[in-house]
Amino acid sequence: MVSATIERSSEIFSSIDPVWELISNTDKDEEYWGAIKDIRVVNREGNTIEREATVGPRGHKTRQTIVLDPKKSILTTIVGEGITGERRIVLVPMGKSRTRVDVSGKLEVTGVPGFVQGLLTRQISKSTEEALKRFKKEAESSPALSDKGQYRLMKK
Repeated sequence: MVSATIERSSEIFSSIDPVWELISNTDKDEEYWGAIKDIRVVNREGNTIEREATVGPRGHKTRQTIVLDPKKSILTTIVGEGITGERRIVLVPMGKSRTRVDVSGKLEVTGVPGFVQGLLTRQISKSTEEALKRFKKEAESSPALSDKGQYRLMKK
C-alpha cells in the first residue's frame, strides 16, 4: 500500500459567498478535478451527497460521500477498488473580498509498488493545484462571482 498526503492553498479575490457557490457545485467536479471522471449521483439528502465516480489514471471505481458545511467546508470520503481516502476543502474569509481555499487530504492505494509513492503524491498535488487555479480563474474572471471584479488588479 502507498499513501499520499497533500496540503495546498489558494487565495481568491472574491468574497466567500461566490467562492462557496462555485466550489460547492459538486456536479461540476469533473471540470475542476482532473482525476475525477464518470460521476453518477446515487443519493442527495440535505447536505450529504453519495456518488459513484472513477478516479485516477488507473480508473479506480469509487463510492464517494460528500458532506457540505455551507460556506465553511466540504469533506469528501472515498472508498473503492484498492483506494481509500478523503479530501477536505475549507474556506477561510480573509476580509470583505478575499477568501483562502485550503485543500488537504490523504489517499491510500493498494496493489501498487512502494516506489510509486512519490509519483502518487506528485500527481495528487498537481491535480489539486490545477483545480485551485481553475476555481481562482473562474471566481476572479466572472463578474457574477468576483464581486464585480473590484479587486482583480491586486493579483498582478
